[in-house]
This record gives sequence, C-alpha cells and structure tokens, in this order.
Amino acid sequence: MTHSRCRGGERGTILVTVILFIAVAIAGLAAISSSRVVTETEHQKTLEQETRAYHEAYTQLQVALNVVNASRYTDENKNISLRDSMDGLFGGTVPNAIQATTRVVAGTVSAYEDEVQDTWLADPDGVTHGKIEGTEVRVYRGRDYILRLAALKGQTLTAVDPDAKSHSYYVLEAAGRSGETTRLVSALIRENEPFSSFVFFQNRHPLGVSGSPRGLIHANDRIQFYFPDGNYVDSVSAVNGFEYKAGATTSNTNIANGNPAAQPINLEAIDFDDLKAKSTFVGGAGLDAEISFYSDGRARIRQLTPPHYEDVTYSQTVDVLVGYTTETVQQSQQVQVGTVQEERTRQVISGYTTETYYVDVPIYETQTVTRTREDPVYETQQVEATRQVPVYETQTTTCTRWVQVFVPYNSDDGSGTAVGGSGGVPGEYQWVQESYSCTQQVLVGYTTETYMTTQQVLVGYTTVTWQETVQVQVGTTQEERTRQVPIYTTETYYVDVPVYETQLVDVQQSVPVYEQQVQTWTQKELRWPVLVSETYVDLGDAANTIFIDGRITKLSGDLKGRVTVVGNEKVRVTGSLRYVDGEGDPAMLNGDQFAKPYIRNEAYDGKSVLGVVARDDVLLTSSLPKQAEINATLLSATGRVGIDGFQISDLGEPVKDWRYGLTATEIEKENAYRYTGTTNYTFKYESLRRIGGIISNDRILETYVLPRSDGTSYVDSGFKRGTMRYDFNLMFNPPPNFVEVPRPVAISIAPVYFVRGQDD
Repeated sequence: MTHSRCRGGERGTILVTVILFIAVAIAGLAAISSSRVVTETEHQKTLEQETRAYHEAYTQLQVALNVVNASRYTDENKNISLRDSMDGLFGGTVPNAIQATTRVVAGTVSAYEDEVQDTWLADPDGVTHGKIEGTEVRVYRGRDYILRLAALKGQTLTAVDPDAKSHSYYVLEAAGRSGETTRLVSALIRENEPFSSFVFFQNRHPLGVSGSPRGLIHANDRIQFYFPDGNYVDSVSAVNGFEYKAGATTSNTNIANGNPAAQPINLEAIDFDDLKAKSTFVGGAGLDAEISFYSDGRARIRQLTPPHYEDVTYSQTVDVLVGYTTETVQQSQQVQVGTVQEERTRQVISGYTTETYYVDVPIYETQTVTRTREDPVYETQQVEATRQVPVYETQTTTCTRWVQVFVPYNSDDGSGTAVGGSGGVPGEYQWVQESYSCTQQVLVGYTTETYMTTQQVLVGYTTVTWQETVQVQVGTTQEERTRQVPIYTTETYYVDVPVYETQLVDVQQSVPVYEQQVQTWTQKELRWPVLVSETYVDLGDAANTIFIDGRITKLSGDLKGRVTVVGNEKVRVTGSLRYVDGEGDPAMLNGDQFAKPYIRNEAYDGKSVLGVVARDDVLLTSSLPKQAEINATLLSATGRVGIDGFQISDLGEPVKDWRYGLTATEIEKENAYRYTGTTNYTFKYESLRRIGGIISNDRILETYVLPRSDGTSYVDSGFKRGTMRYDFNLMFNPPPNFVEVPRPVAISIAPVYFVRGQDD
C-alpha cells in the first residue's frame, strides 16, 4: 500500500479567488461623483445623461460581444478575436503591437477621446488593453482589470495572480458619454465554456428531457420534450430542432431561451493524451481500477488486471487403436470324445376304457300362484299453511367498491430527468377502495304469513290381488351318463449322452494393435482480476486529476475535494457519490428519501466538485442503492451515459440487450466482466437524485419508458423518479482539467457608472 499527495492545489484556489474577485469587483463598484451641490433641474439633467450614456455603452458592449461570439478558434481552443485584440491589432495600449486601422461602429461616439486631457479613464501603470475589432470597446486581461478598477476607485493594489493562472479570463469595457456623464459597462468573459456548464449535452441521436431542469441543455441532433408542464428557464439549444412527445406541446412547455437551429459543438475532439499528461495520478498501463472516495478527503485507488479469457493449450499421451492382427493361441476347451447310453422311463397311454356315472337332474312343473300388495290411496284436499316472509325497506347508505386508478411517477417538486422510450405519462395502476352514497333495499325483519294450498293427502290403503304362472321345482331324477378314461403304462427308453474332456486346442483370434500418441487441444479459460496495487490519494483542496488506463469497474463514496476522474475505457458508477465538507455535512439533503424535497444543505461549507470523463460508456449499475444520489458531472466521449444492460441503435433508440451491435470479441470481453461480478443486468429502482450534468455522445438513458395500450406508460427499467439540481458552481469552478467548449461565455455583465464633475 502506498500513499501519494496530488499536486496543483494552488492553481485551483488562486484561480477561483481571481474569478470571484473580478466578478464581485465589477458588480460592486459604486458611483464615483463630484461633491458639488446641484439643483433639482441639474439633477434631473444628470439622470437623463446617465441613462443615455448607459444605453450607449451597453449597445457598444453588445456589438463587441457579438464579434467575440462569432470568432473562430485556434487548434488550441484560443479565441482568435480576443487574442488578436490583446495583441493590439485593432488599437489600444499594448506595446510593440502592429495596430490595424480601427473601424468605429456607425452612430457611436468614443467616450475615451479626451482622455489625453482628462486622464481619469487612463490605465494604471503596468495595465494595458486592446480593442475589439471595429469597436471602441476595450479588452483587458482579467487580472489586469482588477488593478484598473482599484485605480478608478482611488485604491492601489499589488499584482494580482502573478503566475497568470487566470489567463483565459477577459473583461470587455465599453464607455458611453452624454454631456458631463461618462458611464462604463463591463462584462467578464471566459474564453472557453467548460462542458460542466451543461446539465444535458448529447452529441448523437435525439435528447429526451422532461420536468424543470436548470443549466444549459444542448443536442447536436434534436431535443424531444416529454410530458406536459415542462419548464426550461436556461438556454436550450438543438442543431436539428425541437420535438414534443407524450403530451408535451408548445403551449404547455415553457422555454425561456430556446435555439432550435444552433451550431454543432464538437464532443469527439477530446484529447485523452492531454488529460493523461495533466493528471496528478496516472494508473498503470492496461490496468482496471476501483475508486472509492472518503469523507476525510482521501481517495482509494485499487488497480487490478482486467478479467479476460485466455487460450490455454493442453496435451496428453494416450494409446490409440491403429488396427488388428491375427494370432494363434492355445485355449483349454471341453471337447466331445464319445457318447454313453442312459436308460430313462416315461408314462404313456396304452388305451382307453368306458366309464359309467350318474347326475341329479331337477324336475319342474307349471303352476298358477296368487299374489297380493298394499297400495296407498291419495285424494286432493285444500289445507292451510304458514311461511316466514322477509320485510325490506329502502334506505340510503354508504357503499364501498374496489377501483383501479393510474398513479404517475412524479418527483416531489416536479424536477425532471432524461427519459427513453415513448408515449404517455410514466406510472402504474393500483387498486384502491372507494366509498360512495347508494340507495338499496335493506332487510329489517320477517313476518308470518298464512296461505291455503292444494296438496295430495294419504287417506288409506287398498289390497290388490293377482295371479301369476311360474315354473316350480317339484323334485329330482338320476340320469346315467358315460365318458372315456385313458389307461397309462410305464415305458423304458434309452438316450445317447455326449462325453466331454478338457483339452488344449489351437485357436485363431483377432488382436487389437495400439500405439502411443500425443493429443493437443486448446480451450478458453477465464482469468479473474488480480490486485496489483492499492494507493490512497490525499485530495484536500488541491485540483486533482486521476487517469485510469483501463476500465473503472467501481466508483462510489463521499467526496471532500476537487477531482476529475478520467477512464480510458468504461466507467461504472456502483454506489452513490456525494459531496461532503470537513464536518461530513452533505451538499444536498434527502438524497436517499425521494418523498422529501431534494434541497441544498445550509450547513455545507465545502468546495467539492467531481468530473467523470470516460472514453467509452459511463454506466449506472444495479449495485447502486434503490434510492441513489450522484453529485458529479458525467461525460462519455464516444459512448453513452445511462443505465446498464442497454445498447443504443444507430437511430438512437434504446435496445434492451447488452449484446446488441457487439462483435464476438466484444461479447467475450463483456462476458469476462459479467462472470467476475463487475457488470450486471438491467434493474428498476425507486429514484435517482443528482446535482451536476450529463454530457454524452449517444442517447442519454436514465429511465426506459414503454407505452400501454390505453395511452399511459410504465417504467420498464431504470429509475421510476428523477430529481436533479444544476450545480451553478460548475460554471465558475469546473472540475480540474475538465473538457472545454470552444466558445466564449459571459459570466457577468454589470454597469460601472461615473459622473464627471466640472469643478475641482
């Protein structure tokens, strides 16, 4: 067992500090004005001038943002417009730069024109700026703008971020002027947008979403909105348009910021070699890993050989029948050497004799006999009878009945998750007892009723006499009869009996011929994983990246720290992943209790963040708790993010067969993992609650929904309920070395206004 300390903690801490300082400084800069006393008229005039100056500055800033947003990027994901501007190609104070001719946007007036005479807008020593092409909007390095703001406020700061760890952050500053008022508007720009900014990103196939997710959503194909009452308040973009399914319509789906004709974003250009080079822990070549996080700030990494089938050759020496040969051998046999006569006797019939015998024969005669019987005599009479008759009355009462009702699978707060399948609202039918008011006949008693009836009454018997002719035995007589009886006599006869003796005789027989041969055969044998090493990594507040060359077969635990886990193959999430702080407080409450709201924990004061990057699939497995929680951003570069046991067809449809589309070699590899217990079949669990995002090449699948014939749907596999929260911390504090999108993102836009006085 080894212990290692990951490096790079300063970078993350300093970078976050610089970013937050810039954002707070821009938003919090107060007005700087003269102290002269003005009249009410002058005050109203000043307010009007401030408004005009603000709109002018804001208009210029929007033009500049459009230029930056439309810029191309270099192969190193550098924004060409920002870089050229900072090189002074379009004006500014950058020294030794070749400046191009500036082009002022029509209708704008530069508020910086008189800064030679009035230097209060000039940059402090050591701070330089460029200009965005075709505008008078200035662009500063983020670290330099902090010094500029301090100078504008009459403060002096020492150098900020001297190692330039915030090099990808810029500030655009536009100045508007009206009369005696100059107003500034600033925007903090990040050169690249981290993929962690997305709550859902899908590269291929349609992306299905529902509910009320927060965070950016993008699909390089179509976005399919499932179920009514969807609410999307953040940016939703798709390259090939929007679709509405399972009851969702344009009228019952709120999309605050939608773009159904967006430009594609390349996910497949992830450089795993670069991620490996930046990693603070690199696993052994070809080795799998099991990773567990602990609330004390450590991560345990167990490296193992991958399970696999191996062709093993065996051989053995055996006697093989190659033919037969004829041999003469002597055998002891019983040989007949003669015969001997034996006398025997037997009973034979020599003749027959006649024998007389007698039998008794009955004698019958015909006689007439008299017989009698007693027959009952009935007559029809009217008689009186009684009976018990039930008495009913009509009453209103409460009745119950069992009815079947449809119960949808809804989260406690309407938040949504990615879905699969098609049709209806997911849920299940349940039998419930229902009470209702009913009118019915109620038995209140019985009454005795007398009535007359006609019956057959027995009044007596009559004797009936009749005669019959029958055969009656009156005696017997003997009859003489004869039969033939055989006469036996004893006869003597003789038979010849063979006489044997034991002798040696020559016998010809066929004898098998064998020769020894070596037989060889090959069979596949499963080789189980073998533990190679176990390492504990101290995460702390450092920016850590863990690179595993093989498959990550287990990933779970409570994380206290900032880390990105990179798997060069598949990553299997086998347990809940939670952010915790130094006291063990989780970032979210009720992650394992879907009946309670999934809310942020006010007691949590940590900075934990987890990114999971896989070259292949990121799979949610059946070893997760039935009420699972995942705090992480999950990214699959060439595979999919979703539940185990499925494959995605070329059309983007989920197929409930893990073998679908795999070659024989790939199936053999997966079987090795299955039989060693590191992979499982499909499952259906209660809930999945998470904060973070999902970035997937193929279709995202957390829930597999199938339609019923009545128009409703049911959850066949995956999680019945899904609640997700977007982690806004990921926009400003993405996981270390997390993959970035080559497009700029404006983190904040804030007015910084100044009223220029004419007196001292």
